[in-house]
Amino acid sequence: MIQTLVKTTILAAMASAATLPVRSTSTSNTFRLAANVTNFDLTPSLQGQELTYAPNADCSADVTFAPAGQGSVFYTTGSSVNVLNFSGDDTSPSAGIVVTPGGTATVPSYNTVQLQCGAVTAGVTVAPNGNVWDLQFQGGSWMACPRDGVVVLSFKKAGQRTLLGCADVQLLPVCDYTQGDVDGSVEVSCQA
Repeated sequence: MIQTLVKTTILAAMASAATLPVRSTSTSNTFRLAANVTNFDLTPSLQGQELTYAPNADCSADVTFAPAGQGSVFYTTGSSVNVLNFSGDDTSPSAGIVVTPGGTATVPSYNTVQLQCGAVTAGVTVAPNGNVWDLQFQGGSWMACPRDGVVVLSFKKAGQRTLLGCADVQLLPVCDYTQGDVDGSVEVSCQA
């Protein structure tokens, strides 16, 4: 009985460790944000998919997921996370990640995380979390939720449960050198 319990514990530990991508690390001022699924994965799997958005004339868009290597390029100032040019061309304004927490003490709201020109949520940053750097805000965590044909990013405060049908994700920076250094950006440790 004890031997079976030990084997089960070892297998469970190996399975949970396998969800963390094993890559070398480097540093960069710009990066993409890749999903590391920590619980309740979706079909198809979100593992490795990256944050993106659909630019529009309103300069406000839900943050969604794209295949690995096709995510948007972000930077952090240390107190906010942004994209350099919302519409993708050099003349368009930058946009910041906007998080609108809500819900009750145990149930998060259905609010989606957005990118908005001229707006940011202070305190959203990419910083060390133990030995891994990830996207952080007020000690909460992130959910990926299917909505209207896409998977959107949502936020849940500490103590709130995961919404039914959503996946729990950690968002890890992947180095991206296509935009070079951005004025006011902070260098982060990222997966090479």
